[in-house]
Amino acid sequence: MIKKVAAYIKEHHMISAGAHICVGVSGGADSVCLFLVLRYLQDIMDFTMSVVHIEHGIRGEESLSDMAFVKQIAGDHGVEFSAYSYPVEQIARERGLSVEEAGRMVRYEAFEKECAAYGASAKIALAHHADDSAETMLFHLCRGSGIEGLCGIRPVRGNVIRPLLCVTRGEIEDFLRREGQPYRMDATNEDVAYSRNRIRNRVMPELGQINERYMAHMNCLAEDAAEISSYFREEAEKILARHMTKGDGDCLGFELPGFFEYPSVLQKWVLLELLAKAGDGRKDIGREHVRSLLNLAEGRTGRKINLPYGVIGEKTYGKILLYKEKKQEKKTASIRIPLMDIPGEIQIPTGRICLRLLNFSKKDAEIPRNVYTKWFDYDKIKDRLYFRTREAGDYFVLDEAGHRKKLKDYWIDEKVPGSKREQILLLAEGHHILWVMGGRISAGYKITRETNTILEVQFMEEKHGGNSSGIINRRRSG
Repeated sequence: MIKKVAAYIKEHHMISAGAHICVGVSGGADSVCLFLVLRYLQDIMDFTMSVVHIEHGIRGEESLSDMAFVKQIAGDHGVEFSAYSYPVEQIARERGLSVEEAGRMVRYEAFEKECAAYGASAKIALAHHADDSAETMLFHLCRGSGIEGLCGIRPVRGNVIRPLLCVTRGEIEDFLRREGQPYRMDATNEDVAYSRNRIRNRVMPELGQINERYMAHMNCLAEDAAEISSYFREEAEKILARHMTKGDGDCLGFELPGFFEYPSVLQKWVLLELLAKAGDGRKDIGREHVRSLLNLAEGRTGRKINLPYGVIGEKTYGKILLYKEKKQEKKTASIRIPLMDIPGEIQIPTGRICLRLLNFSKKDAEIPRNVYTKWFDYDKIKDRLYFRTREAGDYFVLDEAGHRKKLKDYWIDEKVPGSKREQILLLAEGHHILWVMGGRISAGYKITRETNTILEVQFMEEKHGGNSSGIINRRRSG
């Protein structure tokens, strides 16, 4: 196995002589294996190394025990050890992220800090292996990814290297047994509430029943997809160099004459790269956005469309323009109305909001389907509610498992223009959004068979004679 990993490192030019490698070690089988393999290769390849451990503050004594275990391994081998602790659940709440997202964010933050201590040439070694790459492919495929999602996990990305991508989880466990090396087990890896764990523990074993070499075939496909992706990116950059122009500020122009002579697959790649340059990356850019931009290029002059990251696409004579939505000189005044009296009634410029409390005595009662009348489990509400406009950190709970989605991402998916978002009223408890008026409600407050009291919220629009001054009036119900 050591020879196999050494050959993979050389094939992808991961480590050069004199380099320093910061090895991420959680204490699990994968990272312990990575540490031992690199320790064996250290003298042969002439590099220095240190161990980095991140403690997430989630599993209490078990988590602290993992940290002590990793520190002991590093000490036994005479390798420098650094530990970083983060209150991940608190960070997730404050930033409106899932715990998984927050954990990943703090891990990379710690790795970058560690690298900075050893100079610009230091690299981060992570323990992703062939199974992880196959899981990533399946995850991306289920989410509707294009060819790039089929590339799996890349062996090298910036200063991050993944030397174990050439071996499977089974090979890793066999290696540790032969070495007599113990490792830690994380019970959360068995929790199928997380999508990746469900793929790992339920889907992949079934694929193994179809073909025991399925993982090798998937990783060959990932390599092919990576080559295809690299080729199209290079070709797209050549076309962009010929057609793209810089305008005022962040405005990008794209000259259309000759563009439609390229194959359609190249047209889409070019527009994808163009949109990524105009926005803040590619994360939220999907097939539908590229299709919208292509339709804009083919359509009439003067048309505009809204794209991710607040980007506006505009068709002009012989070109399309992409630019960030300009902030209005006079920002729309924010609204923040505390619900002091429940039951009660609130008068707003566009109508009235009526609040009632109902006893949920009939377990088969039909929940209203009206867009502007919603029911919530009043027993789950702990703090004061507000009708307000958006604030940084707002989020929904998507399901009973508590998975979250940022309000910003919801509006991107629903293609709500940035200029409209300031005007939409929200019902909120802290940063948890119960209801986007006219849109969805949070799963965290849905009615269940355990509900005792219902909060009914109804918006009634007043099209004529409204309170145009914007003054809010409150009336308590009789």
